[in-house]
Amino acid sequence: MKLILILTLSLTAASAVRADTFTSHPDVAVPDFDLNGVADTIQVSGLGANPIADVNVSLQMAGGWNGDYYAYLWHGGQSAVLLNRVGRTGTNPDGYSNGGFGPDALGGSFTLDDQAAADVHRYQAGTFELYTGKLTGTWQPDGRRLDPEATGAEFDLALRPAMLDVFNGLDANGAWSLYLVDASPGAVGRLVSWEITVAQVPEPGSAALALMATGWATVVLRWKHRRSRLASTD
Repeated sequence: MKLILILTLSLTAASAVRADTFTSHPDVAVPDFDLNGVADTIQVSGLGANPIADVNVSLQMAGGWNGDYYAYLWHGGQSAVLLNRVGRTGTNPDGYSNGGFGPDALGGSFTLDDQAAADVHRYQAGTFELYTGKLTGTWQPDGRRLDPEATGAEFDLALRPAMLDVFNGLDANGAWSLYLVDASPGAVGRLVSWEITVAQVPEPGSAALALMATGWATVVLRWKHRRSRLASTD
């Protein structure tokens, strides 16, 4: 049992998750109070057909009013809601007033990740950091598949079905499109850049197959050695 466990762990390590990052730098203004918004597309190719295991998205946005932004990512017939009027609630219909999302003082990106500790929609409910006025850090995407013009009370009750895991199991190749809207009048912001990091679990390669062969050879040798010891004691 111990040997089989070691072999399993070795095969798992040999089939390590592969992650690839793709970046776009549109540097475009987001039209104020215009539900047409802006769109930008990253074309992914050459990753092979292994299904997606995880997706993270990083954004750099300058200015505007964070509580105005609605953003979603589309790929393969699925969409994940990244931002949806962050901070908008029944008691705060305008949402959070901070201006933008971006890197911290050390250059660490603002990232949306399903495995993060806290929901970006309520980032001011806990500890958060701003750098040059922009929200930094790693957060869960908003995930609320709700009309950005919905009332604050509707946001209070909204579920979160549109997380980044909607892409799991899909082919990573093809178009990844970011749609960004400023849903309320006031400050104007810019989409400076964005990137996606796509993780795939590859099929066991030659290293894994070699480990398997070595492991089973060891099992057989130990089994034969044990039989010979038992026979000598009879």
